[in-house]
Amino acid sequence: MFTFIKRLQELIAKLKKNKGMWFTTLTVLSVMGIFFCMYVITTMTDRVSKEVYASMTKNYENILKIRIENKKKEFEKLFVSIEQNGTLLGGIENNNKIMFEAISNYLNEEFLKMGYPDLKIKIYNVENKDKVLRNTINTVINTRKPLFGSEVLPEGVFYSYLSPLIRDGEVFGVVEFRDSIHSFQSDFLRQGSDYVFILDKKMLPFISLEYKNNRYEEINEQFIFEKARYDTLFSTTIKNIEEEKFHKFLQSKYIVDDGYFRSIKKITDINGAEIGYMIVGETTESSGGFVHIAENMTNTVTTVALGLIISIILFLF
Repeated sequence: MFTFIKRLQELIAKLKKNKGMWFTTLTVLSVMGIFFCMYVITTMTDRVSKEVYASMTKNYENILKIRIENKKKEFEKLFVSIEQNGTLLGGIENNNKIMFEAISNYLNEEFLKMGYPDLKIKIYNVENKDKVLRNTINTVINTRKPLFGSEVLPEGVFYSYLSPLIRDGEVFGVVEFRDSIHSFQSDFLRQGSDYVFILDKKMLPFISLEYKNNRYEEINEQFIFEKARYDTLFSTTIKNIEEEKFHKFLQSKYIVDDGYFRSIKKITDINGAEIGYMIVGETTESSGGFVHIAENMTNTVTTVALGLIISIILFLF
């Protein structure tokens, strides 16, 4: 080690005697140093950006989880109000269809007036053979337990809460509350973000012709979205994402493209079948947006660090 240092000192002394060689060597080393430092800084800022995006993805995922859980709690509260109405329960138990259908219609009209057009209540008497009950309702009857989750129904895609009405250990009815999976968009728009649900094409046959004709637009070979509900640039530009990028999007759970940060969450129905994805995010152009702030911070750090490096190298001259 001592010998190496001594030889290095001798080399530097020789170079200093040859002024041209000395400055050429310093210039080459300085340029190499700048490029190396730029590479290190760029790598570091890229890593920081990825960590920021991953953190935002996790945050949006938690927000969606809370929104869905809150939806379930809202349904449970509504069910309690039904469960405490003795007159209505008697009508359901006695299969008084005129009575409980009139109450259902009244409540649905009230939901509409309150600004919840997709929130609905349906009441079923287990002895009523006029209609074939769908599998989830039969599951509630057989297990005597409430059921909550997303469903693809003839009227569209919903979050449903089904709970049994029990007397003397026997189920005499089922109450269903449902709300559209698209209803989450209004919450995100109020907070300066955006939301869209994309449906897997394989689920389209479960939706009736009345509710699917001219309503859906293709995003790519696998997914579609309800165009009438989603007219924002955040939603309509999703179809511009190239197929390869889209597959990476599904794997990494986020993408920054077309001026937007987007996070994605897979949605499965009550039975565990994959039905589509929720996509949430925000514009990268908003001055108050987290993505914009993070990018400004990393760019500022890069500029300052690079300026310091160049200043130090110039000082050596």
